[in-house]
Amino acid sequence: MRFSLDIDLAVFLFVTGKVLLTALPNLRKSVPHVPAHYQIENVPEASLTEAQASYFAPYDEKLAAMNYRPVCTYLISNYGKNLTRYYANPAESSRCEVALHELTLTVEGKQAFTGSCVIHFHTRFTDDRVLTTRNMKLKNILDNPPYWVLQECPQIDDPAKLKRIHDSRAQTMGCPVAPLTDVDRILKAVQSEHERFSAYQLSVGGYQPLPGEDSYTFSDKIHWRGVRNYFNPLAQGISAQRFFPVAILAAALTVFARLEYAPAAAHALRTLGLPGEFAAQAVIRLCYIVAGSLIGYVLESEIFLWTFLLTYLPARLFTSGSLGPLPYSALAAGVAWCVSQFRKRRRAVLIPQAAP
Repeated sequence: MRFSLDIDLAVFLFVTGKVLLTALPNLRKSVPHVPAHYQIENVPEASLTEAQASYFAPYDEKLAAMNYRPVCTYLISNYGKNLTRYYANPAESSRCEVALHELTLTVEGKQAFTGSCVIHFHTRFTDDRVLTTRNMKLKNILDNPPYWVLQECPQIDDPAKLKRIHDSRAQTMGCPVAPLTDVDRILKAVQSEHERFSAYQLSVGGYQPLPGEDSYTFSDKIHWRGVRNYFNPLAQGISAQRFFPVAILAAALTVFARLEYAPAAAHALRTLGLPGEFAAQAVIRLCYIVAGSLIGYVLESEIFLWTFLLTYLPARLFTSGSLGPLPYSALAAGVAWCVSQFRKRRRAVLIPQAAP
């Protein structure tokens, strides 16, 4: 085994081992507690910031084409930052919600920003069951209550297509209840559904009550599911259209950097009477930086694993000999993480803009 191979492999094993050893303590400290009662605020249209209104505008347009109109927008202010827009169609038994969630976590003194936007279609039935069809990218780590029928469609971003899938299942489930259109009743229903869901999570051990506090914490079994998702690069529901172009380009950059670009740069400097090794190493570093930037910009999630899979394995499989004196895949992973954090921050509309 080559010395250069040991460096990148050692970094990978070190980070993996550290995550496994420190995951529970870090998650217990960094993951916010779940409030027993939401603090829900109705946000009038005129109170939305320009960034928030612009964020919802494309969804308003697509849903308007389906005759769904905004009824209200509400903020859950005591659990991260959750802004949800509620849509209804008087001719339909399903309601639609576009939920924006933003959260800043601090782990070992470093801030990491997470954000997601999920389209939900909901239908309630007379037997009190609820059908939900959504496109949440992150794999769910909580147990689904028996009254909640959930359809996950992480790769579907078109509301019309999502609704067709929803309607097809709804037709088999019985008599639907018309969605609410009164704002006060909507907000009360959100609170009631949260309490119902929390009661189930307590019953199955997903939540644990905090003594003396009106809130819950995730149990260790839920934290371990989160760790499992961290080591599953497919848990984020990345579409093939997004994945394959960046995967091919990132892998090609790392391979051609060693087989073509670095030797060409070294030869060019040698013809000038200069040491060629410096140019070769600079070209390889640049290619790994570009590959990491692409991975961070396009994939945005599971960055550490994806970067090692896409930059380390191809170089090892398609090149022979030493991979060089530095942990190049670790360099690419660091660049990917910084790019992904910067991009998520730039899209934030609830949390004030700040350097990660």
